[in-house]
Amino acid sequence: MRWIVACQFLSARVRKPILALASERESLTALPVALFLAVSAPAIAQSPTQQGQAPIAAPGGMSISPKNGQSQQQQAADRYACHSWAKNQTGFDPTLPNGGVSPNLEASRRSEYRRAIAACLEGRGYGVQYAAPPPSPPVYAAPPTSVYAVPPSPAPSAYAAPPRVVNYSPVQPELKYHPFQAQIDGGYTVATGNTKEAFNNGSNVGLGFAWFPTSNLPVGIRVDGSYSSFDAAGPLLNTNGTQYTNGHAHLYGGDADLQLDLAHRSSRQKLYLFGGFGWYREQTRLRQISIEKGTVCGYFYCGPGYFPALTAVDDTTSPWLKSWNAGLGWEVAVADHASFFMEARFQHFLQNSGDMQFVPITVGLRF
Repeated sequence: MRWIVACQFLSARVRKPILALASERESLTALPVALFLAVSAPAIAQSPTQQGQAPIAAPGGMSISPKNGQSQQQQAADRYACHSWAKNQTGFDPTLPNGGVSPNLEASRRSEYRRAIAACLEGRGYGVQYAAPPPSPPVYAAPPTSVYAVPPSPAPSAYAAPPRVVNYSPVQPELKYHPFQAQIDGGYTVATGNTKEAFNNGSNVGLGFAWFPTSNLPVGIRVDGSYSSFDAAGPLLNTNGTQYTNGHAHLYGGDADLQLDLAHRSSRQKLYLFGGFGWYREQTRLRQISIEKGTVCGYFYCGPGYFPALTAVDDTTSPWLKSWNAGLGWEVAVADHASFFMEARFQHFLQNSGDMQFVPITVGLRF
């Protein structure tokens, strides 16, 4: 009996280490399996994406599917290049508030931007899809208010919230390409050189047309017509030995010029150079007024007296005179199809045409 009890006790003492050793062995056996599953989990998760080229989510609800096995680095470079191109084409930047445009243009410019970037990515070998917008929540009518119910009065507030002021910057007009333009102008003409001894400074008005064949070249052809008026002075009043009292001269004609637009950073304004040749005619009218003695008649009677009389007149019209001119202009947009400009040019008539020199300074509108 004692032997049996001793054997049972010894069996129990030996069984526990054996069971612990078996448990540790099972744990050691399960450890490699767990490590294998942990290592292979990323590969298992990555395998369907590499095989099926699942769409990649992009900002703005746009999903991009590479069709030619493009790498992640290539996809990022293509998305940035297409974003920059679409932004330059439409003027819309989704990274800015309201896309960088006025609120009334945000929806249309956003749609144009999406079409532009989608066309660019499709051309680079991607499939592009936009997620459908979420449905708007249903609108429920408010329950009728009982005639006997008294609406609760709002709780008094110690401080009223200040009104929210939102400032929207207006859209600035820009200078846009138009193949044909017309202009009206007027201003002040300064006589220079020897011309200022015969003419005082005068005024001018003009009308012109311009043609720019293509938007790729900043060169255009202009045809300008002008009419100027001057008061005679100095040697002009002493013509043919006669001292004239007063006189004036009119100069009318036109120029054929080339215009070169200078490089500019702003799309609203620009500087330009112009110059060419012209043909003009000059009309001069001189008058001599003298005080003569004679019979002067009043309201009730006539008697001897003195009165002014026109004693000499000289009217001349020159042939067509050749000239050349060169100048500088500045133009700024004031509306979608209108601009304001200011010009100053040096106009010189050739030696056989009188050697006259003028500097017309004009302002006007161009359409």
